[in-house]
This record gives sequence, C-alpha cells and structure tokens, in this order.
Amino acid sequence: MASSLKELIRSGESTRVEFKKTLTQLEKVAKTLVSFANTKGGSLFIGIQDDKTIIGVSDVEEERFMLEQASSFYCKPEVRFSITEEEVAGKIILIVDVPESNLKPHRSLSTNEEWLLYVRSGDQCLVASPLVAKSFELEKEGRDSKAQNFLTNNEKALIGFLQKKNRITLKDYAKLINVSKRRAYKIMIHMVLSGKLFMHDLERTTFFTKV
Repeated sequence: MASSLKELIRSGESTRVEFKKTLTQLEKVAKTLVSFANTKGGSLFIGIQDDKTIIGVSDVEEERFMLEQASSFYCKPEVRFSITEEEVAGKIILIVDVPESNLKPHRSLSTNEEWLLYVRSGDQCLVASPLVAKSFELEKEGRDSKAQNFLTNNEKALIGFLQKKNRITLKDYAKLINVSKRRAYKIMIHMVLSGKLFMHDLERTTFFTKV
C-alpha cells in the first residue's frame, strides 16, 4: 500500500488528485471538495506539499474538524467524503476521498460571500462557465427520468458523424440534422447525461466527442 501511494504522489497533482500541506482556509477546502464532487470525484492528500514533499499531518483531529466544517457550512448542498490515515515515509497523511456526487451541482462559499460552482480541470479548481453550469441544471432536472436505451435518428446521425470525425460543435450538429441550435443543444445534453457523449468546454470553445 505504501509503495503504491508513493507512486501516486510522485505522479503529482491531476484532475483527480490534489495536495495540501495543511488546511488553513475553509473557503479553499470547500472549493476543492465541490470541484471533485461536481466532476469525476477525486482525492485530497493532506500532509503533502505542492512539490510532492511528504511532511505529514501534525494534528489529525484539527484537519478532520476543518473538513467537516467546510463541507457542512461552506458547501451547498453538503459534500460527502471519507477519510483514511496512511503512513508514508514514516509520516501520517490523510487521504480525503470525494466521490462524484449524484446531488450535483454543488457550490462553495467564496471569501466574497458568493456561492460559486466549481469544477475540476487538470490540476485546478475553476469556476464553471455558464454553459457548463446550464448543463448541470439540465442534468438535475432530468436525473429522475429514465435514460433511453436506444438511439433516435438524430442521435444516430451524431454518432455516425463522430465515427468519421473526432469532434463536433453545437453549430455543426444543428446544421447536420437541420434543427435550431436550441433543439440540437437539448439532444446533445441528453446524450451527455445518458453517457453517450463527452462535453468539452475549453478556452471558450465548446465541442462534443464520443464516449
């Protein structure tokens, strides 16, 4: 276990891994919890510096208290997580595992007292763009409805296009099936939520790829 943890730590921070030397600001803790819960989940390693140096945790109970406070009072809705203690290089570190949430979107309280929606992108916690925020709202609205197990003609056209090309934009898809952008967007978001498409929102360019 220790050797695999060392290897994971050597790999550095990523979409699903973040290091903290210690927890000092509840707002920052909440931002990390929310970004993991809103994306694909992840693990917060406490007792490790940004440069991967393992320094350990001096007060385990204090770190636990900070996590509970951040989740309970600085996340809306509250973010669920689990904590494990591990000994690595003779030091105790805490690993906070945050699963992808079925209650998303979650927001965290900023230092300006704003409730912001964060997502994880690479090794950063970023405020979600309006388009991504809207997709969360649509996901929440449709969460209780059953996903269709078959493809409509419009969905088949999209999958057929992506089998030939790697990506497609909303504008290109609307043109492909000859519908409004609004209608095309609803179809694409439905396919994202049912696990048939990935949505990418990078540098003000939004596009979709096949799962």
